[in-house]
Amino acid sequence: MAVLDLDHLKRIVGNDPAFLRQVLHIFVRNTPKDMEALTVSVSNSDFEQVGFYAHKLKSAAGAIGYTQAYEDFKKLEVLAKNQAPIQEIEERVTKLSNECMSCMVDIEEIMNKL
Repeated sequence: MAVLDLDHLKRIVGNDPAFLRQVLHIFVRNTPKDMEALTVSVSNSDFEQVGFYAHKLKSAAGAIGYTQAYEDFKKLEVLAKNQAPIQEIEERVTKLSNECMSCMVDIEEIMNKL
């Protein structure tokens, strides 16, 4: 199950369950699109775009209290900035993509419990 720090999210947006669900829904809706764009950027060896999407996804994960993903995207952002070998970046993106896609179900469950 995705480990979200809901207390972190509540400190940011308040403790209104409907609003918390709305914020989590935005993450669930946008993350697959951003992960796809990140994957395309890696395929194109576009380090600038990889860094852009890593930063965007890092911020989104951090905002909802998804700390592990935040840290992983932060590392990816640094790799892109330093233009690390594209194969290393590709491996991390594949791992992150799989983790993020599987966490969507977990986040949906969390939303349903709010």
